[in-house]
Amino acid sequence: MAKNAITIIASENTYENLSTFKTIEELNETVRAHKEAGADVLNKTQVAVLDLLHRYSAKYKGVSFLAKNKIAELIGKSRRTVIRACQALEEVGIIRQYEMKRKSDMQQTSNAIVIMPVEASVEVAVEQAPVTQDERELSHQEDKTFLKQNPKNINTTRESAPVENYPSFIPTSFVNKVKPYFPKLNDVYQLWGKVRLGYIKSTTEQPLDTLNNVVEDIMTDAIAALKLNRINKGQSFESFKGYVYGTARRTFDIVRRQEVTHGSDFRQAVTGESPFMQFMKDSVEEIFG
Repeated sequence: MAKNAITIIASENTYENLSTFKTIEELNETVRAHKEAGADVLNKTQVAVLDLLHRYSAKYKGVSFLAKNKIAELIGKSRRTVIRACQALEEVGIIRQYEMKRKSDMQQTSNAIVIMPVEASVEVAVEQAPVTQDERELSHQEDKTFLKQNPKNINTTRESAPVENYPSFIPTSFVNKVKPYFPKLNDVYQLWGKVRLGYIKSTTEQPLDTLNNVVEDIMTDAIAALKLNRINKGQSFESFKGYVYGTARRTFDIVRRQEVTHGSDFRQAVTGESPFMQFMKDSVEEIFG
């Protein structure tokens, strides 16, 4: 398959247009939030790469153009390891890589690597409404803050909460399941990270995006456990995340065992896609690209 032509020319104007932040403070806060949200998903090399990109993204805020060889040299890893780390960071939406070519000879040069914002919210009111007692009780960002929601009112979201633009890599079905209880983008992001970590640890062969119904069952169980006070370590958000991860790990382990035992019949039961349907899809893709 032919490689796509590189169309972006490396220049100061290009880097300025790719910049995702107005201030260094915004960039620093975003990197901190990415590292907190991905604490159980990112490995040490990926964090080291992110930290290095952060340090070299001050001139064009959020944009760096270090060569992979240079990154490898600075963190003491191989170029191939750095490439894998960047791919992993891009996969979870933390960075985006843009292939570049030089204006002088139109040959490929180092990628521009852009650190992406954690969230983009739309203000729904000019003045912030007074914080009510219920809203204080629903504030669970801090590690040791307890979730004091009542089962009778846990389904109620805060009308004064800003509208969130959730990352495209988080399935809409997952967002719709979680946001009535945890509307903040960072909460949804962290919970998705726990589900994804459980999937990775299970070595399930099926792509995660084909298991949306399994993911929905995981979150249904976790939310029910929260409502019924069945989470042994308490009602804090940290405890809830731990419960989600444990449930995801157990559930995907079951999926993996049944994959081994039942093969294609189980794949059809989980994804709704029969071997014939998969054959037809593969044939169409082979013919038409």
